[in-house]
Amino acid sequence: MDRNMMYMITAGGAAVLVLLVFLFLLLFDKNGGEEDTESQDVFWDEEAAEPKDSKTSGEKEMAEGPVHVVIDVKGAVREPGVYELKEGQRVIDAIDAAGGMMEEADPAAVNFAEKLHDAMVVRVPEEGENVSAAGSGEGESEKVRINYAEAEELEALPGIGPAKAAAIMAYREEKGFFEKAEDLLNVSGIGEASLEQMKESLSFH
Repeated sequence: MDRNMMYMITAGGAAVLVLLVFLFLLLFDKNGGEEDTESQDVFWDEEAAEPKDSKTSGEKEMAEGPVHVVIDVKGAVREPGVYELKEGQRVIDAIDAAGGMMEEADPAAVNFAEKLHDAMVVRVPEEGENVSAAGSGEGESEKVRINYAEAEELEALPGIGPAKAAAIMAYREEKGFFEKAEDLLNVSGIGEASLEQMKESLSFH
């Protein structure tokens, strides 16, 4: 075999070897890229599957429903009876729930803006009827409901000015309803003398 032939065989073998190496590297890169893509896809899916919430279950607040009160509506209304309304609604809402007033009703004797409280009796009188305003029980018309009264009503009590009225409301909001007259002694600014002055004017219903 002459030298030229050997040279051609050697060159051809080298070319084939280079081609095989190139194909191997190309196949390796392709498989590696697919593996990387798959791993990225799996990682992304796992991230997407996780719920994102800024609060833990212990930090979530549960919504509270409205407090209801039961009201007995009587007198010159179209549908007298017992009704359940939301706390904080007014006498006018109770009258509306009872179908509204009759023609013979006396609106001037009704305090439509009075706030409702549980077990309250709302009575709408007829014209000429000598009764206290709707919403007040018998013998209670001149008394102040200490657990529901607004500042203006509290200031109507003997010995209670704006400062003491505000203190009563603040204490009520923080500690809850007063159960008896003596509980008012816990309010800043109210002593035995003040309590004696207003004791007979208080209602705890």
